[in-house]
Amino acid sequence: MNTINKLRKFYELKKIERACSVAQRKESSAEHSWSSLILADYFLSTMKKQKIDRVKVYELLMYHDVVEIECGDVCISKEEQHKKSKESEQKAMVKLKKKLPDPLSQKFADLFIEFEEGRTVEARFAKAVDALDAEIHELDYKQDWVGWTEEFLRKKKQHKFKEFPELEAMFEKTIAFCRKNGYFEQ
Repeated sequence: MNTINKLRKFYELKKIERACSVAQRKESSAEHSWSSLILADYFLSTMKKQKIDRVKVYELLMYHDVVEIECGDVCISKEEQHKKSKESEQKAMVKLKKKLPDPLSQKFADLFIEFEEGRTVEARFAKAVDALDAEIHELDYKQDWVGWTEEFLRKKKQHKFKEFPELEAMFEKTIAFCRKNGYFEQ
């Protein structure tokens, strides 16, 4: 039963709310992880030029937000909170590592660090997918775009796509759609 209880810690990610809407509620971090996995699978299936370890990308995306169980999600528009989030996420990783079952506790920590540092092509790809997911998701929730500008999104996210032309093209299409449909004029 001890292992089951430790595994249940992962389930708490379902309770963590993000700023994005889903119907009449907020999206959970677990839902974001799932949609990021779907996006990654799509892009990995269409990319021709780059060799990227598909399983590694999936693992990075599965575990990248688990720290939010301890420290919550911080929206990129919350500048001051976002500056402090890296330190709190590191503390959360150390704390969670003790609460998760072996062998996943070390795997989680290693994948979280790899994702954050972005040293591998898989980590950079996963970060790009993570960044693109919110924009695609929020196309259904125009009301959530109040106060957001094209310049802000480009500053925060565009650099993440440079290495991956397919993701960059999708980001540009999303921006163009938002511009054309008044998302930035609220």
